[in-house]
Amino acid sequence: PCRQSKWKEIFRFQKGDDFDYDYGVVEDEEELKEEEDEHKPVQSLKFADVPAHFRSNWASYQVEALILAVIAMYLLNYVIGRNTNQSIALEWFDNVRGLLEQQFALVGDDGVNACPESGTAVQRETDCSYTVWCSGRVGVNGMLIQIKTMKRQDLLSRIMGLFSPQKDRITFKLELDQGELDSFVMAFGQKKAVVKQYKEMLDLSTFTTEKKNTSQFGLPPSFVLYAEQSEATYAIFEPGVAAILRKYEKAIEHVHISDQYSGPKPPEGETYTRLPDVVRLVQFSFNLYECRNKESQAELLQLIFYIVDKVRKFRMSKEAKLKADKRRREVEEAFIKTTHQLRQEAAQARREEKTRERKQRLLEEEDPEKQRRLEVVFVPTLFILFVLSFKDNCMR
Repeated sequence: PCRQSKWKEIFRFQKGDDFDYDYGVVEDEEELKEEEDEHKPVQSLKFADVPAHFRSNWASYQVEALILAVIAMYLLNYVIGRNTNQSIALEWFDNVRGLLEQQFALVGDDGVNACPESGTAVQRETDCSYTVWCSGRVGVNGMLIQIKTMKRQDLLSRIMGLFSPQKDRITFKLELDQGELDSFVMAFGQKKAVVKQYKEMLDLSTFTTEKKNTSQFGLPPSFVLYAEQSEATYAIFEPGVAAILRKYEKAIEHVHISDQYSGPKPPEGETYTRLPDVVRLVQFSFNLYECRNKESQAELLQLIFYIVDKVRKFRMSKEAKLKADKRRREVEEAFIKTTHQLRQEAAQARREEKTRERKQRLLEEEDPEKQRRLEVVFVPTLFILFVLSFKDNCMR
């Protein structure tokens, strides 16, 4: 026991010495760190640089503000322009609705309502195009009214309109029943509009020629006339009709009367493979800006119905009728001849293509027996093609 207590005292003494030694080292390190910190200079406080677009300055948003202003202007112009176009169409229809209902049994058929209102009778095709359909008149299959206004809803179109002015136009297309229009084609109106129709429409470019002396018919000096028969021209341009045409010279764009109306010409490089279907059509195109008031609109509409009734009752003389029918037969025969030649050329091309395919198969065939069979078929076919080609060249 005495020895154990002695060793415990020695161990306690050594442990205490180690603890005191470690504690002294830690205190020395802390004192050294404090001395080093006292010698270092104190750094000043710095703020991070904020980018310019994060600052609260409205001058930094000029581009964004400009874009928003343009979008707002475009939307505002769209709403105002669309409402303006719709107001023009509805105002015109309200002005002439009574007269249309006197001439047709059904006005503004929308296919749903028995008695449509103005808002539903005038069908909106686009924001600048409106249509009205009328039917139920003697000798007339139907009348389609197309109101095409300026593109007021489009801001870019408005800007372009400052350099090339546009107009609000209204077009009347009356399709007549079978036997209600004699054999003649004619067009008259403003020179620019009629010449454009002459170049684009197949019937005008095929059957009509320009009449130089329009003063003998009492037409305004700015009008041109393309007609097939002078007989029909004298019958239509009565003194009363000529007076109305002179009165509304600026309002009338063009008038197109045809028993062979088939629409515009095919695109350049293309041809019809068969005779196009034709209809008997009377078409009027007016400048809506020049006939804004109710009186002028009603007077022009009465002119339309008067000319329609006039051409329905008009009958050509026997000689003029024979001449017109002969002209139509010649056009039909020339068309059939042209299409027949085109069909022959297409058939010849198909035969040549088949011959090339058989020749290629003959060259690629390795089996002698199959090659002999192909030669038996290929040689007579080649001879027939040669004979047909020689015959076509002789006929030409």
